[in-house]
Amino acid sequence: MSVPSGLPRRPPALRAGETVVCRAWKYNGFAHWVVPGTALGSDEFGEWIYQAAGSFIARPGMAFFARSDAVSLIPATGEWVATFHSGEDRNGLRLYIDLATGIGWSPLGSGGWETHSIDMDLDVVERDGRGIYLDDEDEFEAHAIEFSYPPQLIATIREQAALLLRAVAQREAPFDGRVGARFDQGRALADAASAF
Repeated sequence: MSVPSGLPRRPPALRAGETVVCRAWKYNGFAHWVVPGTALGSDEFGEWIYQAAGSFIARPGMAFFARSDAVSLIPATGEWVATFHSGEDRNGLRLYIDLATGIGWSPLGSGGWETHSIDMDLDVVERDGRGIYLDDEDEFEAHAIEFSYPPQLIATIREQAALLLRAVAQREAPFDGRVGARFDQGRALADAASAF
């Protein structure tokens, strides 16, 4: 398997309503998560994607239908991908930020876009009742050895994780509640599509 490389960091013209397939890979080239969604558009923070409840989400060895709506942000800069949850998750999940590298975009042959990223194990998570925390440090340390992560990449990912922990705790943009308008936009697009 081969992780796509050399892709542009941002799509040239993402239009609201277009299909977006988010594909995450592992550093060793193995496929990880595949999550379908609908483009909400772009702003200074990056590209926003709506993932409706009922979406089929899969990775090798696991698949499920999403229980609640989510909105993902593929950032214009930085080594991460954020998924905001609507608050209906049974585990109280509010925000899940995958530390990631190799972020890029490619057109889908049938229209729409694919976004690719390499999952770097560490996650910044916010849950009701537990707060904000860094997850999967043991996986990161094990994979750093197993997959031979370069020292500079290790340092970059750790630095990004620390910055994200602070940004989420201090409610810095784009973690300042602005995602609520994106949920409204996504639900309106879904309602309009179901009316046809």
